Amino acid sequence: MNDGPSPMPGMASGPEGRGPAPPEPTPHPRAVAIGLAVAAVLVLLDQVTKEVAETLLVPGRFVPWLGPGIGWQLVYNPGGAFGIPAPHWLFLIVTVGVVVLVARVLPQAPTKVAATAYGMLLAGAIGNVLDRLLRPGGDGFGEGYVVDFVAWGSFPRFNVADSSITVGFVLLVLALLQEERRTSAEQEAAGEAAGSAAPPATGPDPSGEPPTGEHGSGANAGSEGAPAGEERDDEEPGGPDGPEARA
Repeated sequence: MNDGPSPMPGMASGPEGRGPAPPEPTPHPRAVAIGLAVAAVLVLLDQVTKEVAETLLVPGRFVPWLGPGIGWQLVYNPGGAFGIPAPHWLFLIVTVGVVVLVARVLPQAPTKVAATAYGMLLAGAIGNVLDRLLRPGGDGFGEGYVVDFVAWGSFPRFNVADSSITVGFVLLVLALLQEERRTSAEQEAAGEAAGSAAPPATGPDPSGEPPTGEHGSGANAGSEGAPAGEERDDEEPGGPDGPEARA
């Protein structure tokens, strides 16, 4: 016995049979290569610009570039990104966590934009942790000062690594929203296709023939299925129990 319409071949049913399940995002074939390339370029750019800033700028002196509030000012930051104060060991733990997380999700990036965003986040984390490990600062391990040199009004001074983290986060949010809209559109299209391919409802035969039953069709079905108490049309009235037999 068929309990209900079966799903179309090649189409998974959603929860509780409410329709086709949403398609799984397909990873971009070059996601890892794109992410690592972006991270490598930005880490190199971050370290080179920091060396140039230390060579050309005097610590604390503002050099205008685009107006009175935008320019260059070399500062040594003992805190985190954008001057956020926190223990040095906390930044090291956060950096390791970011690297591990990106290493796990980067191969699953569905688009080039998402892979680029993961690469930017990775570059931002690595760029600043290199300063803490390789540059002078405190006496303990990982207590080197981070070099910041970009001035933007009263905003805390920052560097290329900080910018990579900010821009990468924004790009990642946009990429995930775009992928969600694309997945929803594909799911809706699959549902419409499933509805249009469903078999039509059972109705009367256009040829006018009566429907076929289990025991026959037409007159045969009617005669075979007659109640036991009714007289058959083909029986003779003068049968064994008729008047002649009684005489």
